Amino acid sequence: MGTSTTGLLRGTTLELEDSVPEMDGKRVRVLLEPLDDEKRLTADEQRETWHEWIERGPQSPIEDGEDTEMP
Repeated sequence: MGTSTTGLLRGTTLELEDSVPEMDGKRVRVLLEPLDDEKRLTADEQRETWHEWIERGPQSPIEDGEDTEMP
């Protein structure tokens, strides 16, 4: 029995666009593939984005807070 649906991956959570009630609570195999209709950066766009990140440095909450030590 196979079912196909699409969704989003957020960390360790998969958010499906449609429910799959017949598989609720069962172990499943998940095949992850990027959708072709998603915009992919060109090599020049990737290079430019990387260069901007290097110039600005890390921009994250761990740098902004009073306690910046990693646990």
